[in-house]
Amino acid sequence: MSVPFPITHPKINRYLRSIQTRRHPILRSMEAYAERNGFPIIGPLVGPVLFQLARMIDARRVFELGSGYGYSAVWFAQAVGPRGLVVMTEGNPANSRLAMKYLKSARLAARVRPLVGDGLELLSSERGRFDVILNDIDKDQYPRVLPLARKKLRRGGLLITDNMLWSGRVMRARPDRRTRGILELTRALFHAPDFFTTLLPIRDGVTVSLRL
Repeated sequence: MSVPFPITHPKINRYLRSIQTRRHPILRSMEAYAERNGFPIIGPLVGPVLFQLARMIDARRVFELGSGYGYSAVWFAQAVGPRGLVVMTEGNPANSRLAMKYLKSARLAARVRPLVGDGLELLSSERGRFDVILNDIDKDQYPRVLPLARKKLRRGGLLITDNMLWSGRVMRARPDRRTRGILELTRALFHAPDFFTTLLPIRDGVTVSLRL
């Protein structure tokens, strides 16, 4: 759940976490699982941002590119309401099963459709448009997300991308393949005439891109 390079001062992070205590009880169990197993999740600082953004645009259809074991899906499932839908995608079937176990415990499973496989391929095959697309797939695949988001995101919808500061690796003179993928998407988003993007320096960096 933590990142090697703190974007904000550790004391500020502790303060932010101390005041952000309003969340579903199941999330605390999921956070503990992440700590025990070294599993990266968006955590209690970014989760509320996802919830708030989804509620602000009255989102009812959310697609997750990379869902892990369902931490972000819990936040989105609460935001979309009982008539909403969150489509989870995960390459590891065991993670997908664990996600549904948590969602059932939270009484949110009815709002979620789990899919196992390549997230980009699964999104490409979906009918209709989405209000929110969360991008958290393999970083070298990030440049492929924007062209697909153009087709699958409604106007006024949001493309939200995690790890856009990548533990500070985006500042390296010689970035590796995954970092180059992040940098390429970053440049594309900030130059795209049909998206307006901001980069929030929380946790590992999150871009919020409004489809114009």
